[in-house]
Amino acid sequence: MVELRKKEQILDRVFAALADHSRRQMLARLRKGSLSITELAEPFAMSFAGVAKHIEVLTEAELVKKVRAPEDGRSFRLELQSQTLSEATNWITYHQEFWSNKLTRLEAFLEEKGNEPTNPKSRKKN
Repeated sequence: MVELRKKEQILDRVFAALADHSRRQMLARLRKGSLSITELAEPFAMSFAGVAKHIEVLTEAELVKKVRAPEDGRSFRLELQSQTLSEATNWITYHQEFWSNKLTRLEAFLEEKGNEPTNPKSRKKN
């Protein structure tokens, strides 16, 4: 039960993080490889503090991780983490298949009902 609740909380954070356009752009930039915070912030018209808040949201959602830069060991680089995004994708896929199956069955039912004869004499009377 605790494990399930933790997964739900992570999914909540992932979807909340993905709801923001700037964060989605940051994730897209990180697909090309790790970046320093300064490099990631470069194309955005926002303060460094604003970028840092977005990075914090992405980190808490476990979409990115901070890794010590091998060059100096003091600064950080940001890298994508794929596990939580994969879990969110699995959640979406499961629900998409569920509703697609429901709609397919409904469509088949409606087609079947549409092909039934509508002879009023064949109906039961109360």
